[in-house]
Amino acid sequence: MRTKRPQQAERMLEAAARLFGSQRFHEVRMEDVAAEAGVGKGTIYRYFEDKDELYLSLLARAGEQLSARIRECVEAAETPVAKLEGLVAASMEFFEEQPHVFDLIQRGDAQRGSDSPWQKTRDEAKALVEEILSEGNRKGELRVADPATVTLILLGALRAILRFDKRPHSREMARQIVRTILFGAAAGK
Repeated sequence: MRTKRPQQAERMLEAAARLFGSQRFHEVRMEDVAAEAGVGKGTIYRYFEDKDELYLSLLARAGEQLSARIRECVEAAETPVAKLEGLVAASMEFFEEQPHVFDLIQRGDAQRGSDSPWQKTRDEAKALVEEILSEGNRKGELRVADPATVTLILLGALRAILRFDKRPHSREMARQIVRTILFGAAAGK
């Protein structure tokens, strides 16, 4: 049996991302992914048992990509507010580049519930926002009475804007979201 190569799997995931990005789940066939990736149908089945496994692998990969992007932006920022703005901006950029990921998340959640590969990304983002808010409180830069609730409000607002607002969004929109949540609607700008 041939050895599985990570670059081969990555090529197939890239092909799947392109196809899932332009078609609904039931419209994408494994043959289509194999052809798009330039591999035989048998090769794709050596790496992924079925379309669901391919799909869940694609979702896990997207989650890892978003988490890495968020961590990079947060680590580059100096203040808690700037960290939150970076986190929101990174999320907005990611979903604008890969809008099909929302559909992947929805299907993964419906199939797997809290066992969805996206849950890890969700949990990491939630913990990171809560940590940043708590840091702001400790440093006296923020006065957030309940970081856990504010975290959910911020992430919920971000999701709603990404799902239902017109695109593209500017980096200024990230700033406005964070400042509105932290300082109120009158101070959002």
